[in-house]
Amino acid sequence: MVTSRDVELLGANTETVRLVGHEARTTVVLDNTVKGKLTATLRAASERALPDRVFLNLENVRSVNDAAVLNVYINAPEGEDPARHPECKAGSIALFGVRKASLTEGEHAGNGLTFVLEISTIMDRLHLSGALGADQLKVRLVPRNPVSEAAQISIGRISVFREGH
Repeated sequence: MVTSRDVELLGANTETVRLVGHEARTTVVLDNTVKGKLTATLRAASERALPDRVFLNLENVRSVNDAAVLNVYINAPEGEDPARHPECKAGSIALFGVRKASLTEGEHAGNGLTFVLEISTIMDRLHLSGALGADQLKVRLVPRNPVSEAAQISIGRISVFREGH
């Protein structure tokens, strides 16, 4: 069983992300101390010593429309279609239920939904390629279909957590 002290915030973005059109981007700034712990477990990984697991959280996702599906990419190459880089895809999220969770008079009090994607494999790949040395991750949110301004899709915070063993 994992205790609360086994989970640490690795980093987070600093602004609400609004999604309109074909894509939204943000940067997650990484904490060097926590990143050092993650890197140490990646270096020491073996059959008996598993590395930390890493999770990307999309918090307080709100919208007036339940119909969007978003693909989430980590460090996809600039200027290129991220769909051509499946190794950078953290996963997909469907915003089913987000409209109701965004209503201030509902049981969620307007806080929206939170989605969690495991990105351990991506972080391991970044470590092996030497790209984990950077102090940030670039996150791209790409809807399957363009999003209109009327959908009012926003993500309150994008954060990354490490979970130790």
